[in-house]
Amino acid sequence: MNILITGAFGNLGLMCIEEALKQGHKLRCFDLDNAKNRRMKRRYQNCCQVILGDICDATAHPELLEGIDAVIHNASLLPPLSENQPELAETINVTATLSLIENMEASSTSPRFIFPSSVTVFGKSLPREAIRSLSDTVAASDNYTRHKLTIEKALQHSSISWVILRVGVSVDARTLKADRATLHELLNVHPESPLEFVHPKDVALAMCNAARSPEADRKILLIGGGKHCQINHYRFIKTAFSALSLKLPYNAMAEGLYYTHWMDSKEAQHLLQFQHHTFEDYEKEMAARMRPLRIGLKPLRPLLNRLLPYALAKI
Repeated sequence: MNILITGAFGNLGLMCIEEALKQGHKLRCFDLDNAKNRRMKRRYQNCCQVILGDICDATAHPELLEGIDAVIHNASLLPPLSENQPELAETINVTATLSLIENMEASSTSPRFIFPSSVTVFGKSLPREAIRSLSDTVAASDNYTRHKLTIEKALQHSSISWVILRVGVSVDARTLKADRATLHELLNVHPESPLEFVHPKDVALAMCNAARSPEADRKILLIGGGKHCQINHYRFIKTAFSALSLKLPYNAMAEGLYYTHWMDSKEAQHLLQFQHHTFEDYEKEMAARMRPLRIGLKPLRPLLNRLLPYALAKI
């Protein structure tokens, strides 16, 4: 197939590139024109067509779509930027995406649109809440979820082929950054809140498989890692600390709620065959990534473990 990947040089986009090339597809990769992406263009230009520009420039969309069979649309502004820069987020996540859909409706090749939505559209979870299914209610609770649901609705009313993937918590050993406000919120979530992890490589596989699965056409699918990735919030948060051999206190007093759930992903797995990693794989990846720092911190570890509860309380 001829596949267009937008947001091609982000973490997930790069995994989509690698998976799509493995499957033998021809790729057109699109992302912002900046120094980092110009370096990425040099890296991939021998195996992909690379176009750098602005997804908000609707006049570029017909050229991007020419001869394309499927679009994997990763270009978006994520939290916390979606909340801190609402006008820019609206332009990228909604206006530009709606324009792309309109241009796809006018395309002679009738490409399929693969849209990564999010588990966050189900709202905040309660501790030990039931597994989410497609019959559960969704509602916008912030800019990001409103953007996702706006595009979901637009796709369902469009004439194009589409697959909507509501993706669970998807991070890997490269994704370690969090702003202070987000970190504060995460540390104060109820430790037993349900969280379903899905490895980004599995998400990329689901996207590529969705591009060519006839049975997935015009379906909403829940993309979680399965039973071996259904954990609680405490285990997820402590992974980074454990990778440094630090002991994260179990905060039984935390009562915060967060946008994570366990999901019924059986239909998605049946159609897309993407679940190949467990949460334990992620824990091992984190431990390997943090090994040099873990070794360096070894002399200070007893002191750090004593001070950690006080330091976390001040975040």
